[in-house]
Order: sequence, then C-alpha cells, then structure tokens
Amino acid sequence: MQFKRKNLSNQDLRSLYKALLLPRMIEEKMLVLLRQGKISKWFSGIGQEAISVGATLALDKNEWIMPLHRNLGVFTSRQMPLQKLFKQWQGNKDGYSKGRERSFHFGSKEHYICGMISHLGPQLAIADGVALAHKLKKEDKVSLAFTGDGGTSEGDFHEALNVAAVWNLPVIFIIENNGYGLSTPTNEQYRCLHLVDKAKGYGMEGVQIDGNNILEVYDTVIGVRDYCIKNQKPYLIECMTFRMRGHEEASGI
Repeated sequence: MQFKRKNLSNQDLRSLYKALLLPRMIEEKMLVLLRQGKISKWFSGIGQEAISVGATLALDKNEWIMPLHRNLGVFTSRQMPLQKLFKQWQGNKDGYSKGRERSFHFGSKEHYICGMISHLGPQLAIADGVALAHKLKKEDKVSLAFTGDGGTSEGDFHEALNVAAVWNLPVIFIIENNGYGLSTPTNEQYRCLHLVDKAKGYGMEGVQIDGNNILEVYDTVIGVRDYCIKNQKPYLIECMTFRMRGHEEASGI
C-alpha cells in the first residue's frame, strides 16, 4: 500500500488519522459490551473504516449520505454525540430511535445522514431523489450512497444507477466490496471481472480503488465530487476491502 499525501499538510494527516482511529476504538468497545450482554447485536466494520471516514470527510457537511450497517465512520466523522449513539445501540429511550431498535436504522437531519435500509439497495434510489432536488434547485451539491458487493445483485441497484445516468444526477455510488455478501463469496455473486465494470453498462464513469487506503479514498471522492457537480452526472466507485469479522457478531459467518 502506498500513501500519497499530495498537498495534505501534517495537520491534515493527523486529523485523518484521528478520524480513522475513533470508529475503531468504538468498535472494540462495542465488542466488549456484546460479550457482557449489554448490547444484543453488532455488525462490525473493523478494517473498513477508511471507506466511510475518507468519503464522509471529502464531502461538505451539508451533503446527504446514505450509509450501511458497517459505516460507523460516517456517524463519527459527522461528529454525532457519542453518548446518544451509545444509548441508541443499547436500546435506551434517549437513543435516536427511542429504544425501538439497537442498530443503525436511524438517521439525523441535523447531520445530513439518512437512516439505513436493511436491504442495502433502496438507499441508492433515495440518493437519486436527493441529487434530483439539488439539480432542480441548481445547488452545487452531491448525494452519496453506500452499498455492498451483495447489494449490487438487488434490483434497486440497477434501477438507481439507470435513473441516475438517464437523468444526469450528481450522485456518488460507493460499493464496499469486502468479499462476501453475508456468507456468499464474490466469485458466486457476479460474473464480471470487477463490479466497477457495471458503470459502463449504464453509461457512467467509474473507478476501482483501495478501500483500505484512507488517503486514496479521500482524494478520489474529492475529485469525483467535483466531477459530479461540474458535469451534473453520477459516478460509481468500487472500494476494495475485506470483511475481517463475521456478517454479524452473533452469526459466526
């Protein structure tokens, strides 16, 4: 892995490192709480933090993000209060969903984060809608939606990319390719060489990058954001990474 700092200052690098470290520290604490029975489930994103952190910091704070269940870095990078986050995960009435659930099925209008949809595909279409609003209002903004390698096999993925391309929407689609869709490996998931190749079929640009390199993620998303705003077109980014833990901590797979 090569880190190219480009025009980033030492302070910029320290800030990125701290932003990358925070979700990892929280993840490690959550695993302890899980073993203690203080939380009931946890979808670990250990090893994939660079994608959510790098992408979030590359956007303006008032641009909407549609995260996944492993994108803790989105919430921490938008500086959501940790006390309320921990209450959310423990099912406390003072959490974001007021005790109705203990995962990431919640959003925050204040932080421009849309609540996750479990199927991991429908949020792409929501990103289209947000991007359309920006386009109609002539705002220099993008929307960004995450999905996984498994999510690309859902019909919502096709519909969202097709609409974004046909309507020329300023939206960024990020595929977190961690090698597995639940327990299905990528070699049983699709036949194209790379998932980013799907971009060509919709007439949009795409790029595959190292999702574990935060500098590459950060720099790429900054450039893609500028492209989407200038050209009023969508863009697909495939971030290569690896799922270091099970699909869900209680599943063992």
